[in-house]
Amino acid sequence: MKIANILIDSNKKSDENKALSIERSFIEYALYLTKRGAEVLSVFKADEFYREASIESSSQVLELSSKRFHKIYLVIQLWLKFLDFLPEVAICHSYKSFLAVRLIRFFSTKAFPIISICNNENPIKFLKSEYIIVPNSYYLKDLIEAGKNRENVLIVNNSIEIEKDFKILEKKAFSKSIKIGSLGIISMGKNFDKVLRAMVVLRSRGIECEYSIAGSGDYEDDLNMLSSELRLEKNFKILGIVNDKKSFFENIDICVMPIGKGISSDSILEAMLYSTPIISSNSYSCDEIIDHGLNGLKINIGDEKLTPTLIADSIEKLINDEVEAKQMAKRACEKIFDHYASEVVANRIFQICQNAKEKLFYS
Repeated sequence: MKIANILIDSNKKSDENKALSIERSFIEYALYLTKRGAEVLSVFKADEFYREASIESSSQVLELSSKRFHKIYLVIQLWLKFLDFLPEVAICHSYKSFLAVRLIRFFSTKAFPIISICNNENPIKFLKSEYIIVPNSYYLKDLIEAGKNRENVLIVNNSIEIEKDFKILEKKAFSKSIKIGSLGIISMGKNFDKVLRAMVVLRSRGIECEYSIAGSGDYEDDLNMLSSELRLEKNFKILGIVNDKKSFFENIDICVMPIGKGISSDSILEAMLYSTPIISSNSYSCDEIIDHGLNGLKINIGDEKLTPTLIADSIEKLINDEVEAKQMAKRACEKIFDHYASEVVANRIFQICQNAKEKLFYS
């Protein structure tokens, strides 16, 4: 099977040239499909920071001209390559990619289905795609309401790479002073400030906590100032970027991620993999991953004034029933292996491409 994998202008830049979800998805799709025997042509702008990873993960690459003038030249480059490669399926990772491929297909000598990947973009933009892959049912609902056939909208969750020699983490008993941890880019949308305020609530109930965040971002100074105002500076620290996730989770009792709208679910998946009791939120990026009371606890972040108390209540609930907290963490880890392991997600992506190709051929 010949698959064109295209990312033109994601319009997003990350700190230190680290791949965001859209770039990472682009690279992972190429890798997953190539490993399963597909011939993958990855198309991207020249000089992108993910160039080397794209080359390593693909069968072929096309680096489009990065010059600003004549966008039509970019389309011509892609069209000429398609004439030679003759893709059987095209996967588009951005709206600009979709527009370019749709135009090229109009002049193509061979028909092929377009599969659009909706990563934090308005899904309605992709209605003209034969298939649309979304990360959760929130996008699915919008597309169906807009008239898209349910059979042509597919939910594919984020994935997490699990090492072959991975061993389930055996967590210790909760510490006397409960160790809370969060991880991710430190920004306002993560609601980390609400965790600090929850610690004040817990202290008023006689429960002491220590809070650490594995990550960095432009909101660090604000959090440090807030911790001083709340007299929590001795109980709070920002660790910076942590590469050894296993050690981080070994040293915390509870992972608290009351993340807001539009934030990646990757940190939730990591906490699940390392058997750590989780408190998350009802935001659409993680709502379907955590089944409240089964593999974690969720809070409603609709009312900012109530959020700190809801976090405190959830932490206290886990402390008061540590056995059940550990059972929830165990079930969360099992769900990772069943639904979110990269091998599981990769097989689903390959099958989607195979079905798209066959449906076009037989229709």
